[in-house]
Amino acid sequence: MRTATEKQGYTLVEIMIVVTIIGILATLALPLFESMGLRTRGTAFLNDGRVFSEAFIRYAQEHGEFPQNQDNRESFPPEMKDYIKEESWTRTTPLGGRYSWDKYRGANRSGHNGAIMVLKGTFDLNEMRLIDGWLDDGDIRSGVIQVRSGGATIYYMVEE
Repeated sequence: MRTATEKQGYTLVEIMIVVTIIGILATLALPLFESMGLRTRGTAFLNDGRVFSEAFIRYAQEHGEFPQNQDNRESFPPEMKDYIKEESWTRTTPLGGRYSWDKYRGANRSGHNGAIMVLKGTFDLNEMRLIDGWLDDGDIRSGVIQVRSGGATIYYMVEE
């Protein structure tokens, strides 16, 4: 013989409390995950810059000067084929856009002797300020990482 049936399932109030708690946790965690992603992409760019920078410096030590700029700014510098994998150079950068080489060309141009550029990057100035603060000197106008042309060009300085 059966006695009183036991209650099965959850009440609407219990479900609403659980959903509310999950929503609060998601709201708190989302900015943290976005920040971690930004830091990861910035670190990947810094790592690429170090690897490429060492290759350009090695080239300059062996040949007496840095390679010349390319007519097509987004093409692979052919002189670097023994120093850098072309597919590493021509892929989309961690900051969006494409890598390019910039060699100092004359006394009227200020700034650097050689720099790795990111052309058409997808990061805005605020994101680049955060990345620079984490990984460099905190000023996007100086240091190893520099941003110019209103954020359109990001530089990794090989030699200032």
